[in-house]
Amino acid sequence: MERFDSYNYSIDSTDYSPVGTSYAHNSRPSTTASMPIVSSSNELLAALSSDLFKKLQPSLRSVFLSAEQYLYMQDDRLDYVYFPETAVVSEFRTLDDGRMVEVSLTGHEGAVGFLPLFCNSRVTNCTQVSQAGSAIRIESEILAKMIRLHPELSIALAPQVDQYVRQISQRSVCNMYHSVKERLCTWLLLAQDRSGKKTMKLTHEQIARILGVYRPSVTCIALEMRKKQLIDYSRGGVSIRDRAKVEQSACTCYTELAHAY
Repeated sequence: MERFDSYNYSIDSTDYSPVGTSYAHNSRPSTTASMPIVSSSNELLAALSSDLFKKLQPSLRSVFLSAEQYLYMQDDRLDYVYFPETAVVSEFRTLDDGRMVEVSLTGHEGAVGFLPLFCNSRVTNCTQVSQAGSAIRIESEILAKMIRLHPELSIALAPQVDQYVRQISQRSVCNMYHSVKERLCTWLLLAQDRSGKKTMKLTHEQIARILGVYRPSVTCIALEMRKKQLIDYSRGGVSIRDRAKVEQSACTCYTELAHAY
């Protein structure tokens, strides 16, 4: 088994089966000691006025999200909204053949699980942590009540709804029309942007699931990219060696999605 490093994707090229789906919830996010949240590196929370933040402050909790942990499954009741800080969260749609494909990726720039608050619906896709890290969590019922009581909070969160819808639409086009290599390069760039990290841990199986493809496709593309010195990978993970060349190899969706935030 080979492993990607500095983004950390492991490659296991022995399994040639389609990537399956596990629908069992992983352990719940672990909370840190109940101390007041005085600030956050999440850009949505950081952009709130001090008055709005103080109103939310008593209900905010710092949590650690573990890699591959499911936050929601399709049709779940929405219990919490998460504001990632160092964690990165993927939203997946399940295809007819049982495979999953990622339709959105959220890091410190956004929030996860907020959309049902605006349209009174249940969760439509499953949501899984792709990169372990910290997040701020709030009970959905409390946030919904705060939105009703303070219209300025709804106004502050509204752009996130637009950005989320734009990402879903763009990713749908990307998944249908662009090559696996283009989509992999785009995903690497987006993941780095959203995590703010130089290194990430992610298995080859997860990458294949994210792209909705078979594992050998990812292996072949990774080998090609390493030979061309676009990336480096070793036992620990993967690193982008030449970001400019990776951007050239990515599809135009990267520019569209990067400018959406």
